[in-house]
Amino acid sequence: MDMGFELTIVLLTIASIAIPALAWMVSRKISAINRMKRSNEELHSLENSLSFVIKELQESIEKALIDMDKAAGRLSRMIDEADDRIRQLQYYYEYGEELKPLVQPQQGEATIAPSPQAPALKHKEVHELSRKGWSAAQIAKHTGMSADEVQLIVNLMEISTMGVQSQSQQPRQPMV
Repeated sequence: MDMGFELTIVLLTIASIAIPALAWMVSRKISAINRMKRSNEELHSLENSLSFVIKELQESIEKALIDMDKAAGRLSRMIDEADDRIRQLQYYYEYGEELKPLVQPQQGEATIAPSPQAPALKHKEVHELSRKGWSAAQIAKHTGMSADEVQLIVNLMEISTMGVQSQSQQPRQPMV
């Protein structure tokens, strides 16, 4: 009997040591599994948050692109309008004298007394148009003057221009 009793004591001793060790190992496995579950849940939560942020960023970028396209369209229209205006101003700068009609008072409107410079301005306009190759009839129609008056102004301008040219070509004589 001794042997059976000793064997039982040895087995009970081994069991008393092995059971707590096995319990400890099982609890470690269970806690590792729980940590992995929590870690997976945290990763899943993080993934959802990142997906939401990415979606919001995509929507913001799309809205910004649409706004930029609209602004680019407005800017392009403004540039086109500015180019048109520049061309128009260049045209008026080059041909302004030809395009600017003299203002004639309408019947019933108050007339302003002509200034002493008004004829000089008309004469200058006639001279400029003549220099650009306009005929006396065209100038007369444009300025509201008679063709004879226009021809007289053109002739006088030519004579005065020739007199200035001939005076500048004559040698000066010393005054005595």
